Amino acid sequence: MLRTLVLAAAVALGACASTESTSASAATGESRDCFRALDVRGYSVIDEHTVGVRISPARRYALTIPSNSRDLDWTHSISIRSVTSFICVGQPSGVSLYGGDPPFPHQVTAIERLPVETADQGS
Repeated sequence: MLRTLVLAAAVALGACASTESTSASAATGESRDCFRALDVRGYSVIDEHTVGVRISPARRYALTIPSNSRDLDWTHSISIRSVTSFICVGQPSGVSLYGGDPPFPHQVTAIERLPVETADQGS
């Protein structure tokens, strides 16, 4: 009987812990700021190591690369690729900008969302 009571208490505690961690991860997931590579509508140079990405008039992001952003060879197609479906602020792992002919990868080291007033001033 005591064994059954201890087992029931352990199962109840385990259920509570998993519900709390699921709720915490759901709250974190809802606050993530992400976009898909196919949602990108345009690119621009912000500075020597930063490329602007336009998703919509109110959604723009700054992507930092270690190489000079002008090395992307803007005369050819520029694209963004990711190993995941979504590209998120603060999570550049597996995200690259490709430019040139043949396309050359430039690893993204940082992603941040630009404020709306900054986004309105860009191209």
